[in-house]
Amino acid sequence: MSCSIRNLLIGFFTCLGVTACGGGGGSSNPSPSPTPTSQPTASSSISSSTQASQNSISSASVSFASPSSSNATSSASSSQSDAIGLDSRPSNTSCLAPAAVNDTSGVISWTPAFKSLPAVSKVVGLFQVPGDDTHWYVLRQQGFIWRFDNTESANTFTEVLKINDRVDDSDSEMGLLGVAPHPDFVNNRYVFLYYTSRNASNEIQSHVARYTVKSDGMFDRDSELIILSITRPYTNHVGGQLAFDQQGYLNIASGDGGSGGDPHQNGQNLNVLLGKILRIDINRTANGNNYSIPADNPFVNTVNTKPEIWAYGLRNPWRFSFDKLTSDLWVGDVGQNSWEEVNIVNSGGNYGWGDMEGDGCYKGRSNCSTAGKIKPILPINQNTGACSVIGGFVYRGATYPAAYGKYFYTDYCEHTMRSITRASNAALTLAEHGVTSNSIVSFAQDNHGELFTIGYGSAGQQINKMQATASTAKAGVMANKLSDTGCVNNAKPTEAASGLIPYVVNNPLWSDGAEKQRFLSLPDNTQATVASNGDFNFPVGSVLVKHFKFGEKFVETRLFAHGELGWQGFSYEWNDAQTDATLLSDAKDKTIGNILWHFPSPGQCMECHTTAAGFSLGLETKQLNGDFIYPGQKTANQLTALAHIGIFSAPLSTAQKTEKLYGLNDTQATLQQKARSYLHSNCSNCHQPDGPTPVNLDLRYSTPLAQTKICNIAPVSGDLGLVTPKILALGDPTKSVLLKRMQALDGTQMPPIARSVVDTQAVQVVSDWIASLTTCD
Repeated sequence: MSCSIRNLLIGFFTCLGVTACGGGGGSSNPSPSPTPTSQPTASSSISSSTQASQNSISSASVSFASPSSSNATSSASSSQSDAIGLDSRPSNTSCLAPAAVNDTSGVISWTPAFKSLPAVSKVVGLFQVPGDDTHWYVLRQQGFIWRFDNTESANTFTEVLKINDRVDDSDSEMGLLGVAPHPDFVNNRYVFLYYTSRNASNEIQSHVARYTVKSDGMFDRDSELIILSITRPYTNHVGGQLAFDQQGYLNIASGDGGSGGDPHQNGQNLNVLLGKILRIDINRTANGNNYSIPADNPFVNTVNTKPEIWAYGLRNPWRFSFDKLTSDLWVGDVGQNSWEEVNIVNSGGNYGWGDMEGDGCYKGRSNCSTAGKIKPILPINQNTGACSVIGGFVYRGATYPAAYGKYFYTDYCEHTMRSITRASNAALTLAEHGVTSNSIVSFAQDNHGELFTIGYGSAGQQINKMQATASTAKAGVMANKLSDTGCVNNAKPTEAASGLIPYVVNNPLWSDGAEKQRFLSLPDNTQATVASNGDFNFPVGSVLVKHFKFGEKFVETRLFAHGELGWQGFSYEWNDAQTDATLLSDAKDKTIGNILWHFPSPGQCMECHTTAAGFSLGLETKQLNGDFIYPGQKTANQLTALAHIGIFSAPLSTAQKTEKLYGLNDTQATLQQKARSYLHSNCSNCHQPDGPTPVNLDLRYSTPLAQTKICNIAPVSGDLGLVTPKILALGDPTKSVLLKRMQALDGTQMPPIARSVVDTQAVQVVSDWIASLTTCD
């Protein structure tokens, strides 16, 4: 399974990094540096390891040539011109992000609904209670429910429930995950929650619990009544959705219990509650339970079968819903390594997992049989960039007739809003409705059937509402041929357009050993702002360019463009003649020599190019604080050169001009500096506060080791076969899961996608660093 919400859905995503789609390699948002000692100034020279990836640039045009072998270190005798590097800013009128277009074909759009709300971390759900249209409630994974006013100007939250002392969210997929108000809430004030905890034996349990809501909207934490508890073998694949059907019975998504490939074969075992949709009657009690079994449940009278089961053969049904008109149960089931699924689930149905994934046999299960198993109505190939399907709702509201009857869903990684219209003969019509700026984790339906989403994102952008208008703005696209994008010389695409500015990073993201060449372009008369943490924030219209080569052969060019509606990634595949490259619409794998090269889809680009990571990965002062050989063989510090030509809107601070990262070959750097720099550029784009995964790791370079939450901490997402492992075991690389994941080339590897070769140099450096550690301080 892929990264990002895979660890919210297969595991709420425990990525340690993802190959960036454009703009360099590294993360951002570092906090004040704990590392050392003496930091070089902005005028100091870069390390030999950084020099190894420098570009040699001709003065006539910027060409994508091989790295220079000359020494990039500034000398004391350098002239003032050499120290500046660039005499003036080049004019850029051609390499620009595509303008938004007016789309009249797809009238359905999803736009921010509450633009004044502050950002909230670890959100998993959004709901209203029956009879109250004046408020919304936000479900937070740590064990909180917050409320806000249902007005466009809402700007504050009120905490209405705090049960973080009962909820265990120590793993990325655990926590407070689901909610369902009772259909008769107006009279009984009951709300049902789904959360994970640990019992006295430290076993993981999922609980369905009932709470009473007071007349003032506050939840009574002392009113808890445990309805159902399920003991789980692993921390992931927890499911978590709750919903009442039209008969008033509570339906529960339990998930298969975890690990990978359903090793306990829970999905096909009717004598366990895992890997199922469960259905219970919470209005009556029986057999010592705080619920009873509906008489029409399909396995009520079946021997050695749990009567709570409504349907089975499901892997991790993260989100499902009932069609208010037809009562159809639509389920988004998160897949393993190849397929996501949308299912319509019926009583007693077997939906295949773990014998099947998608509409065929699961490759990890021998002796698979598809007999008697129901195929999904829509299998979704992960090669399209999908990684974790987010099931939504069939729209039955009255405000937007154009959307009526459509089932809306999306994918955490791909960000494209999609719909399925199902005809009476079961024929499907599929449609797309634009790309959202945030990573959606759940859909919501208000009391009148209008649809919303909630996800990870910046302030004012986390909650979107569906609208249907006569037309809507739609992000534009770059040219189909790289030669026509304006970012390269049209006659000779191996040369950059004259308005591009080359740069390198101190510690690049590993990309299977490919050589990279990087350029940035801003529209004329615009400037980039630099955040206090060193992140570059580029104006609308900017484009970041990155080329991947093996030897003299160009393999791929990625453009990352900041349009009016946000950032977009574009991947171009070079032809064998090396005369041009063609834009790809989906992800693609291609064998280059002995390497399986992965071309990312537009959605996969956004897995790591997120708000928390600063979007433009690698474009931060720590990464660019080093020397570069500019046209005319002028050597200068990159920050000095960019400041000289007016790229920055304000002068850099002293800290921004002195802090830096270090390359793996840097003979002047300590093991800690090199290892921490590598983890920053390869891992912290996912693993940092408010990153795309709620895993409690912080691998930014500037975070003290004791605060990274890896040092001598037991892993919660698998031990990878190690005995008494830690994420990072002090002094013992052989017991460090972090290192093991760097060495893996399977579903346990980190970064989880776009890597088919182990970075042996990085493994050695990180291993030596771990071996040298005696304290977490």
